[in-house]
Amino acid sequence: MNSQIDEFERIMLDYLKGEISSEDMQKLTILLKRENACREKYREIARSYALASSSWFARRKEQNFEQLCDTLNFYSSRKHSFFRKISVWRSVAIWTLLIGCSITFFYLYHSPSPEVLTPSYCQIEVPQGASSKLLLPDSTIVFLNGGTVLKYDVSLQQWTDRKVFLSGEAYFKVSRNMLKPFIVHTGELNIKVLGTTFNVASYPDDAEIKVSLVEGSVNVYTTSDAKKNILLSPDEQAVYNKNDKVLSMRKIDAVSQAAWTTGRLVFVNEKLFDILKTIGKKYDVQILVQSRKVYTEYFSGSIDTNLTLDEILSYLDVDNKFMWRKKGKTIVITDR
Repeated sequence: MNSQIDEFERIMLDYLKGEISSEDMQKLTILLKRENACREKYREIARSYALASSSWFARRKEQNFEQLCDTLNFYSSRKHSFFRKISVWRSVAIWTLLIGCSITFFYLYHSPSPEVLTPSYCQIEVPQGASSKLLLPDSTIVFLNGGTVLKYDVSLQQWTDRKVFLSGEAYFKVSRNMLKPFIVHTGELNIKVLGTTFNVASYPDDAEIKVSLVEGSVNVYTTSDAKKNILLSPDEQAVYNKNDKVLSMRKIDAVSQAAWTTGRLVFVNEKLFDILKTIGKKYDVQILVQSRKVYTEYFSGSIDTNLTLDEILSYLDVDNKFMWRKKGKTIVITDR
């Protein structure tokens, strides 16, 4: 079995680098179909490679290197060679996550005999304080913000509708296909497009779901009533209030809504309380507001997320109205 795993890992290296031969692809397909140990190893490599490609992991790569090697269960004689080869491949496409999470990808496209098409879902979870970039099987590019979960069928381009399921925030650059709509299901709201660029903010603890269109057009509708839809044009935002069950539209600067993908947070006359929630997610801390003034303050500006949390809080407190104290991963905001 060890020799079989060794062979599997060798082939996987070539696959990750995009240099796999047709003969090895056939071997890889056979190993994944027949050997449970190879399927488990494939899932481990996919998950660990996803972490290695995220900005969160990059900031912690030194302290996590050995742990990642242990997770992959490589022997010491080969683990350094494996990661050295992966690092070369990552320099070509450093932020693209190669995640299969299911053997369906291989035998759907490389098996000579026809297969019955059944859903096989892959779920990507991005930790708080991180962000990642994902390439879906239909060539759609998705930027995932911290605390986001995305689920999709690894053969989504084979279906009539290309469906994905989102909880959190994501920026989509959808590959155009006029015959197969791309649909994002997020809570009680659905977004249907053919090929366009837009941002969706749909965290479970937020009161609203927001869809901001950068270019193209999108059709937004609720799960309960598809007929009451909104067709967005660029620089328009659909807002669904979870409490009132109301879907509305407003004009916005859509590019600013997606600035988080470039390492900046842009706010235009937004409530300070909501901004602090965003900051908390970004820095993976819990911000407890024990200030009355916070609820009446609004802020417009751009924040560089490379700044420290103290620097950002000082920047937001331009009038010196607040105090904050830290205890572990909790920050308490009070009035002066």
